[in-house]
Amino acid sequence: MAAVVMMAPLTASAQQRGRTDGPEGSEYGKGGYSRASDSRFSLEFNWGAAFAADATTVRRGSVPLFFGGTASLWGAEWYQFDLSGAYVLQNGQWSVLAGPRFRTYGFPVSLNVGLKAGGFFIPDTGLRFGLSPQVGVDLFAANERLVLGLGYALDIPIVGSGDFRGIMNRLFMNVGYRF
Repeated sequence: MAAVVMMAPLTASAQQRGRTDGPEGSEYGKGGYSRASDSRFSLEFNWGAAFAADATTVRRGSVPLFFGGTASLWGAEWYQFDLSGAYVLQNGQWSVLAGPRFRTYGFPVSLNVGLKAGGFFIPDTGLRFGLSPQVGVDLFAANERLVLGLGYALDIPIVGSGDFRGIMNRLFMNVGYRF
């Protein structure tokens, strides 16, 4: 009996090495599990309400809405770099902004905060540099590819001392897809 017990390790060492025939990205072989972080790029459509801080710059009877889009490069689940553009119907203001957005870990809901900088074209004033701090919440759906969100942004073009033309409060929704 002792001879059988002592020979058991010898048969184990005589076996061939394990095979890694599994498809890449599966739990078999060296591929590991596929994750949503493989999606490094996303596109979003943004729309919502936009209210001017200075009501005297707004045309009478204008609609307080805006629409825009955002292209994002995801560095990780907690960080992304955004390039976005928006048009405000209320006063005809355009903006093109770029900057980071930081997210909390969470599934399917995560909070985010970001700071974008870029150009604002303000009618009757011209092109100005500005900042746009943003906060929001995102919901991931459809295998973590579909992104639905709510957000708030304060657009602050740097115009001049005591001049509030172009400052906008934007409350928005977004729908996007991670590729």
